[in-house]
Amino acid sequence: MEMHQARYFVALSETLNFTRAAEKCNVTQPSLTRAIKLLEDELGGPLFNRERNQTHLTELGRMMEPHLREVIDQARSARAKARSFFALKTARLKLGVARGVSFHVLDDTLRQFVAAYPDTELALHDERPVELREALRRGDYEVVLLPQRSHDLDDLHYYPVGEERPFAILPAAHPLAALEVIPLAPLADQPLVCGDGCPFWEAADRAFTDAGLGVVPRAIATRAEWLLDLVAAGVGVGVAALPADLPLGLVTRPLEGAALTHEINLTTKRGRLYSPPVKAFVDLALKPRPRPQPAASAA
Repeated sequence: MEMHQARYFVALSETLNFTRAAEKCNVTQPSLTRAIKLLEDELGGPLFNRERNQTHLTELGRMMEPHLREVIDQARSARAKARSFFALKTARLKLGVARGVSFHVLDDTLRQFVAAYPDTELALHDERPVELREALRRGDYEVVLLPQRSHDLDDLHYYPVGEERPFAILPAAHPLAALEVIPLAPLADQPLVCGDGCPFWEAADRAFTDAGLGVVPRAIATRAEWLLDLVAAGVGVGVAALPADLPLGLVTRPLEGAALTHEINLTTKRGRLYSPPVKAFVDLALKPRPRPQPAASAA
């Protein structure tokens, strides 16, 4: 059964006239008659009694009518949903964020996206960077936020959208809080708290190792807020990306070493077409931002 056959059937059941039904469907009468005959052959019997002055539904036709009308209604509904999706009326943007990465580098993009497409649902999910890459390749995500790109050629596109580096998070009364920048050696003597699978802890751990400092975290938190809770409870000094909201009584200090800086990348799969919400989001994220103009000097 083809969609146009169902459409011709519904038109004929409403007009009970082959000529008017053909006009309603904008086809020739022979084309409509042939389509109805093929539909009858497929369903195994006549759907209409064709009499000289009257056409009416057979018992089989009356039985089939609600089903074929439902086919037409479902097709209309599907087309309406598709139009709504492409107009970003009922769309959903699913963004994967690597665990430990703050998406504040996309704050402006997210604000603009929500303002421009208020009917689009926004879903944020966090996973380990390695897991996110594989999920992206499987098609579970179309776009993810990763803390670094692969140094080898791979099948992903990396679009830099900002930079982050690990910070020490500690109580304001902690002795190390008096320093503007914390060297690695005194930090290694502290009990440390890190995030589970956090790429910024991995960078700090490599820096400790390169400096000949062996460090094992006292606690590992699977959520950013738990890491802050552990630091506030006095369990240790946190090592993580700069948190967006810092609880009262805690402060952050940068760690010594430029090599700790990470490029943050919006990442997509090479060769894969973007869905409408992802295209709109990526276009906003990569749109050049106006540079602030220097203040005019007083005459």
